Amino acid sequence: MEEKVKRIKRQFSLEFKKEAVELAKKVGNSQAASDLGINESQIRQWKTKFHPTYPKLSLEGKSYSDLEKEVRRLSKENGYLKEINQVLKKSTAIFSVDQLGDFK
Repeated sequence: MEEKVKRIKRQFSLEFKKEAVELAKKVGNSQAASDLGINESQIRQWKTKFHPTYPKLSLEGKSYSDLEKEVRRLSKENGYLKEINQVLKKSTAIFSVDQLGDFK
């Protein structure tokens, strides 16, 4: 007969949840969840709880300067991600050459 595994429900403080949401805003849900050792769905739930308007991509209520700030932030993040992508491409090429060895 199979035994049921009893799950222990972890409890997180309000401060932890809010910091997790802030981290997810900076590095993304997946990375934040991985870093914190929690499920990505948990972060999405917390985002909805603390920022009910988060899932909606509405431009209502945002001033022009707020939108400009967001564009600058996204442009900066995009540049950073492009740099990371280039590094990863180069490292993949280096490791591929190492793996091929004398098969050139």
